[in-house]
Amino acid sequence: MSYPIAQGGLAAVLAHPDDESFGCAGSLALARDRGVTTRLLVVTRGEAGTPDGTPDAGMGDQREAELIGAARAIGLDEVSLLDGYPDGGVADRPFDTLVDEIAAWLAERRPTAVITFGPHGVTGHPDHIVVGSATRWAVERLAESGLAPNAVYVISPIFDPGGGRFDLSPEEQSATHRIDITAVADRKLAALDSHASQTDTADEIAALRAAIESERPIYEGYHRVRPLVPPPHPTFDTKLL
Repeated sequence: MSYPIAQGGLAAVLAHPDDESFGCAGSLALARDRGVTTRLLVVTRGEAGTPDGTPDAGMGDQREAELIGAARAIGLDEVSLLDGYPDGGVADRPFDTLVDEIAAWLAERRPTAVITFGPHGVTGHPDHIVVGSATRWAVERLAESGLAPNAVYVISPIFDPGGGRFDLSPEEQSATHRIDITAVADRKLAALDSHASQTDTADEIAALRAAIESERPIYEGYHRVRPLVPPPHPTFDTKLL
């Protein structure tokens, strides 16, 4: 017997396993604690996350398992993976097909708000950039039939606990929302720890652990791009939903 998928809530559409833990784990955890349905769509299996970047099917299996562990730490209700999109090569697949698949996933679930990547993809990774763009095109396509989410946010990592700075787009460097995730920072830490195959999590884990131990406030940042927040925006909003 099949059951209908619960509609509404907060969704993230990202490129790789671990993107959720770096970018929006705290906000997803907070939403889940308030009884909001939280879900994640990941476009690739992360099979190029090997030390030398050579794609390996076994690494894809491992990273998929790590993603499930991170989702449990966060408390997500659902995690979905698309098929046929190679890690590091999402741009090599037809863009319209990716838009169609993301739109279909969103239309079935009807989230109230969606988190994705902005024009620079935080790190400049081509997969991040393509997935963020495709997600926004998918939302506009759904708007034509009245199915679009009420809000779309792009990750704005300007509150990195380690003081990291990124070469960000104007959207990504001008957060409109600052979410205090201090109460769930331990779950973000556990989610990052779940991605044990990825050595680039080490600095983020160390910085987040230090912030927790020092009892400093810990934030995640977002820029709401739909509906657009017009400048000036002198204070941060503190909730996504």
